[in-house]
Amino acid sequence: MKILKITTHWTPEEADCIYQFLDDLKQALWQCYGEDIVQMHKTVHAQQKERNEEKEPHDELLF
Repeated sequence: MKILKITTHWTPEEADCIYQFLDDLKQALWQCYGEDIVQMHKTVHAQQKERNEEKEPHDELLF
């Protein structure tokens, strides 16, 4: 595993630059991979729902 050390103290100007860069990066990633990300989340949600349904007891209570 490689550890990446980053500066944690910036000037307000540097912090603003990083913030803007991250926003631009987020937009670029969404533009390229947005549909794939949405599909991945749908798949994960469906798998979790299946697992939860399998765990639920299906016995009817007789009262």
